[in-house]
Amino acid sequence: MRHEIQRPAILVVDDRIENIRSMTRILEDVDADVHYALSGMEALALLLRHRFALILLDVMMPEMDGFETAELIRGHQSSQHIPIIFVTAADKEDAFEFKGYNVGAVDYLFKPVQPRILLSKVRFFLELSKHKTLLEHSLLELRQLRGHQELLLKSTAEGILSLDVQGHITFANPAARRLLGYQHNELIGLHFAHIQGMEKSLLPFENSELHLACLARRRLQDDQRWFHRRDGACFPVEFTASPINDKDSDSPGMVLVFQDISERKQTEQKLTYLAQYDPLTGLANRGMFLKLLAQAFARTDRHQHTLALLFLDLDRFKQVNDTLGHEAGDQLLQQAALRLQDRIRDGDTISRLGGDEFTVILEEIDHSHGPAIVAQKLIDALAEPFMIKGNEVFIGTSIGIALYPGSADNAHALLKCADMAMYQAKACGRNNFQFFTSEMQHKVTQTLDLENRLRHALDRNEFFLTYQPQVDIASGRIIGLEALLRWQPEGQPLVLPGQFITIAEETGLIVPIGEWVLRQACHQLHHWHQSGLLSEEVSMSVNLSVRQLENKSLLSTLDSILKETGLKPSQLELEITESAVMKDPEVAVGVLRNINQQGIQVSLDDFGTGYSSLSYLKMLPLDVLKIDRSFVNDIGGDPSHEAILQAIVTLSKNLNLRVVAEGVETEAQLTFLRKLHCHSIQGYFISKPKSAEQIEGLLRTARHGCLPGLEPLAVPFISEVSQE
Repeated sequence: MRHEIQRPAILVVDDRIENIRSMTRILEDVDADVHYALSGMEALALLLRHRFALILLDVMMPEMDGFETAELIRGHQSSQHIPIIFVTAADKEDAFEFKGYNVGAVDYLFKPVQPRILLSKVRFFLELSKHKTLLEHSLLELRQLRGHQELLLKSTAEGILSLDVQGHITFANPAARRLLGYQHNELIGLHFAHIQGMEKSLLPFENSELHLACLARRRLQDDQRWFHRRDGACFPVEFTASPINDKDSDSPGMVLVFQDISERKQTEQKLTYLAQYDPLTGLANRGMFLKLLAQAFARTDRHQHTLALLFLDLDRFKQVNDTLGHEAGDQLLQQAALRLQDRIRDGDTISRLGGDEFTVILEEIDHSHGPAIVAQKLIDALAEPFMIKGNEVFIGTSIGIALYPGSADNAHALLKCADMAMYQAKACGRNNFQFFTSEMQHKVTQTLDLENRLRHALDRNEFFLTYQPQVDIASGRIIGLEALLRWQPEGQPLVLPGQFITIAEETGLIVPIGEWVLRQACHQLHHWHQSGLLSEEVSMSVNLSVRQLENKSLLSTLDSILKETGLKPSQLELEITESAVMKDPEVAVGVLRNINQQGIQVSLDDFGTGYSSLSYLKMLPLDVLKIDRSFVNDIGGDPSHEAILQAIVTLSKNLNLRVVAEGVETEAQLTFLRKLHCHSIQGYFISKPKSAEQIEGLLRTARHGCLPGLEPLAVPFISEVSQE
């Protein structure tokens, strides 16, 4: 008898439903059933119930990424041989790919997924699965030819019972006897109802699903049953019941193959636990917290009480983690969690959102001071010293408090309110608590509105650039221009960079916006070079943000823009701030060196206001140093700032760096800088930031690259002082 080969099944795992839909549409032409999972844990649960020919696994997922999921898949006997293809948007780095192959991947697909490549790879592995299935079926048929009695005897790993049509046991292999706790012949003649833990009279076998399947010569599978041992103990089983193919009998009976799935059930319970609780502290995790908060909302509405949400962030946790190591950090989090649990009521809920962030839900608040009293208890608890790996460690906590229904009307909004109040507590000196206020609410509303509009600004062409000239003091020539970003939302007032750059940084929108700025500025400079309005020695300066510096595709983006615009690398200058370098100095220095090696100039902006460490000047690949405008403003007023200016100019000459003094607004400032032999200046005394059209008008009045009144040793007269 030839067995019918079932359609193969494919499992697509991705935390973004749009990605799953996209791949599902591509796979419509493939002769296979497509299942999907939105997380690693959901995928592992599906693997316990289905047999898959292939797994398409996303690498970058929250909570459990693709590498962890693949390791767990390979750790189970039933799924260890399923081919896994990683799907990722990451760069094709050798270390990244080797990590995937080490955890069991057989291939990679890189986003955006090309349909033709995806279909080709999938069909190849499905064909392999088909041949494997055919081979397995051939071996099964070979065993069936030897007779079902011989097959049953050799099946020692799984329990095998043979039942007659009335439900009595006619055969039991050694594994069945061992699993059920019976001796050699004790199972023979026993009714199957006893195995199910019930009396025969309570479950007429003639009406059971097993009997009906037997008469219909139909196979039956079930993984939700419990069998009882001889001593009364029960255990979960998965069984398959198949009719005996006896052509000479109208009552064929059945062969029932079963196995103890206690371990699998324990795994499912563990996965359920991991989906709801933080494995380090045992507290509810973010997902469970949101469910508990929603339930608390319902109880609060029902009983007309007030609910308080406390958002805690541990102060100085990063220093402990960086100094003593991650193991010490984990111990600190565990001890902190225990202290927090000891200070709250039994009916209140504490959760760990991730990292060093915790939340506490306080229900049935009796008076307005209740949350404050609890918050102070928690602050006091964490202020006491911790003993970590033999070291006495001191930390603190900043707490934000938001009330329901006063602060917000849903769980996500209340969490955001408490989060903002926590940041206000940090701004007030840390180790204190702050309530969410109407002023914060107004700021949240404004910020969210600005963020929503910012997300569409590029598509709506609402950004534009202005340009401010940089002039060489000795020659009076324009040697560079700085591109400055402006945002003009449709029907709204102009939004200055100080109002939206921080939001763009936090949301990651600064990366596409920054790329747009680079491309527009480079195109504009190339146009001015080609039209003869500027000499090719004049460069374009563009600010580079922290997020852009962290972006792995920055170097390729710069190379692409330079090739596209026809600009030489030396004609582009990238400005960075000390804060951008300080976030991760090692990475920043490496990226900037690669940029500088391409021939692109690197400028350190706002020098003198941050760390201003001489070590940075030594290790950074700098070409230009820009003196912060605050020092220029104090010329003639603060002698110490004048001394610092002189020191910076002298230092830059010794380091062979060009110095640009920003914010020059008066003739007196220019005169002082000229005496210091400062290289170049930038500011309203020369020109305020202008549109490209206005800059062109200014350039047409220039003679040999010098603006009117800025010829060598002349006194500049173009003064357009206004508020930027």
